[in-house]
Amino acid sequence: MSAQKTSSRPWLIALPTVGLLVLGLIWSGFWYYSSLQAEAAMEAWRTREAGSGRVYGCTKAEFGGYPFRIEVTCSDPSVDDRTSALSIRARNLSAVAQVWDPTLVIGEIVGPMTIGPLGGSPITTIDWTLAQASLRGTPGTPERLAVVVDKPSLQSVPPSDPLVGADHAEFHARFAADSTAGHPVLDLALDLSHFSAPAGRALTPPLGPLAVAATDASIVAVLRDAPDLAPKPLSQRLREIQAANGRLEIKGARLQQGDLIASAEGALALTPRGTLSGELKLTIVNFAKLVPMLGIERITAQAAPDTLNRFAPALNRIMPGLGGILGGNAGGGSGGTGASPAGGTVTANANAAMLGALALGGRQTQFEGQQAVSLTLRFDDGAVQLGPLKLGQIGPLF
Repeated sequence: MSAQKTSSRPWLIALPTVGLLVLGLIWSGFWYYSSLQAEAAMEAWRTREAGSGRVYGCTKAEFGGYPFRIEVTCSDPSVDDRTSALSIRARNLSAVAQVWDPTLVIGEIVGPMTIGPLGGSPITTIDWTLAQASLRGTPGTPERLAVVVDKPSLQSVPPSDPLVGADHAEFHARFAADSTAGHPVLDLALDLSHFSAPAGRALTPPLGPLAVAATDASIVAVLRDAPDLAPKPLSQRLREIQAANGRLEIKGARLQQGDLIASAEGALALTPRGTLSGELKLTIVNFAKLVPMLGIERITAQAAPDTLNRFAPALNRIMPGLGGILGGNAGGGSGGTGASPAGGTVTANANAAMLGALALGGRQTQFEGQQAVSLTLRFDDGAVQLGPLKLGQIGPLF
């Protein structure tokens, strides 16, 4: 009897299979529709960018990722920017988004990337072992961007020693919670591991030696009144920020070269002609390492004893007893060292460091449990000054 009932209801067996087929067809239609929408959004973005002078191209573009993802692969991606007259080329670009969350796109680009003038030969090459990025939002209105690069290296063409390099680099940008359409606020973060700029050896001290040495850096900042995250030439973006009276607020920055550690916080802005203006509060551990770079040794070596005595009260405020030590050392002859009242010996380098800290308006403090010196770095219409000492001049940025 049961066998007869089963044979008389074959649809009970076929129903699940038919249901799966229907769901598969519905999902396939949804995926196909989503991929068409993604392709249309990309084409609309490329059209808008072309209207702004930036032409994006691919030798071959492919869409895939069925059934759960939308993938785009672009062979030989290129950007021709008429505004900056630059041409950028790479080997391959791929991007992927989940069908149910198309506003989060994760991409990877394969180098090397070449940069050169429009219609000309490349002049710069950027390479890496891995470069990935994630973008939240849409191509026209991004909300959050993250870029991670392993072993980035910048070289000139023909190849030479790297101009700039690092072991690892990360950059993060997002609109802050208090950002509005009228007053956009961007949270920024940059991390660099073993960053160096060998090309900086040609710069005048102290910038040259500082640029060449390997540096670990971590910077957290807020950029106020930056219109958007859309790709633009740097000069155009900086002009827009200046026109909106924008500023960069450095909430916390830490740089380390060996046992030389510096932290900074403050704010920077741009003048109408594109130069930097503002100031940063610096805290430096092992300030003596900067003495030869800043040329302070030459100043203190020539300092008369009465000059050191005149500075003694302020020196004692930096470090109790220092004024007496340096005063006694100043009269100790030309050997560069002298006996303190307590019978100790102070090196000329230490003398120079502390007198230099005073001359630069510094004061004693603590940082990460170590003795440190606090100073002010000022930017005045592009001129860079550490206290009264001029370090150099930064030209207009646009």
